[in-house]
Amino acid sequence: METYSLWLENKNKPIIKKKSLNFKNNSKTVLIKTLYSGISKGTEKLVASGKIGKDQFEIMKSPFQEGTFSYPIKYGYINVGEIIKGPKKYLNKKTFCLFPHQSLFEMDINNVHILKSNNDLRKYLLTANMETAINIFWDAQANKDDKIVILGMGSVGILTAYYYKLQKFKNVYINDNNIKKKKFSKILGLKFVNFKKIKNADVIINTTSDYEVLNQSLDKLTLEGKFIEASWYGDKKGQIKLGGNFHSKRLKIISSQVSKIPRYMSKRFNYKSRLNMAINALSNNKLLRLVNTESNFNYLDKDYISIINNPDSIMHAIKY
Repeated sequence: METYSLWLENKNKPIIKKKSLNFKNNSKTVLIKTLYSGISKGTEKLVASGKIGKDQFEIMKSPFQEGTFSYPIKYGYINVGEIIKGPKKYLNKKTFCLFPHQSLFEMDINNVHILKSNNDLRKYLLTANMETAINIFWDAQANKDDKIVILGMGSVGILTAYYYKLQKFKNVYINDNNIKKKKFSKILGLKFVNFKKIKNADVIINTTSDYEVLNQSLDKLTLEGKFIEASWYGDKKGQIKLGGNFHSKRLKIISSQVSKIPRYMSKRFNYKSRLNMAINALSNNKLLRLVNTESNFNYLDKDYISIINNPDSIMHAIKY
């Protein structure tokens, strides 16, 4: 049988490649037909544009990546599919895997999460970014009465604000310069705020990949406030102003990154249990509205660059 996958042959040069796949029934692996894959725009844009520093090549590999960040590379980690071959008890089960954009693939059953819901499966394209939101929540270690501001309304920013809401935090606000995205705050019952009017925040979470947002936020934090940097800049450099309020207010700048569970949570949670938490946090079908753009895999090589550069897309679904 044949499988097709998206590769980056070089900087901003996507191509769909064909490969033979020889699956033999066994008790340890399954054959999965992809139904949808999702594009994590921020990360995939950095990968496509060659913005990953060489010192991060090994650290930032996705679980089932092929190739390297110096190209060619098969990259991605949002895959919703259906088991079409394997042990009988798994046949026809719907799945989530941290797998790239590929039509058919073999997977160790231990790396497959069986989806129990029969609702619209596109919702589970948000799973990986909900895991990121949970890690941000853990890294911030905010108190229930803290004033928390999330900057950036991509999928990570919106899901972070939504996760705080699930945890019964009341004083949580969200912002994006793209006013078209304000409607998503209304859909999910989140509080949209004008960034210029923010004062005395206890926690500011940045998902914008903009260094200047970091600098502006330091003036908006209260005494001993925390700035959580959830953006990944790749090898992009910028200036951080560590004078002024940074010292006088005893501020903290904290990195949040999904590939490591915070040490203080590591005895209670592992990657599998965090994944379960993320999927459970997606029970609200209103979250489907975040999957707001879609295209066909057959044309992904032609569409890919425009997809990752679309400022209005929250989560893009690729249909197979």
